[in-house]
Amino acid sequence: MIRRSVTLVGGVLLIVAGLLVLPLPVPVGLLMIILGVSLLVPAIPALARYLKRIRRRYPITSQRLNHISPRLPGFVRRVIEETDPDRRS
Repeated sequence: MIRRSVTLVGGVLLIVAGLLVLPLPVPVGLLMIILGVSLLVPAIPALARYLKRIRRRYPITSQRLNHISPRLPGFVRRVIEETDPDRRS
C-alpha cells in the first residue's frame, strides 16, 4: 500500500515537473514525463488502456516506440511492451 502510494506520488510529481520544464530548449521535460508515465502505468490499469488506444490511433509513433525500446531502461521497455496494441496478451 505504501509502495503504491509512493509510486503514484512520484509519477505525478515527475509529470508535473516535466510539464513545468517542457518549454525549455533541452528535452528534459519530455524525459521526466516519460518516466512519470512509466511509473504510473503499472499502478493505474486505466492509463495502460488509454495508452493502448493512443498508440492504436497513431501507428507511426507506436512503431517508433517499438523500434527504440531495446535501448531504453527495463521499466520503460516493459511499459512500451504492455501498451503495444499489436501485442497479443
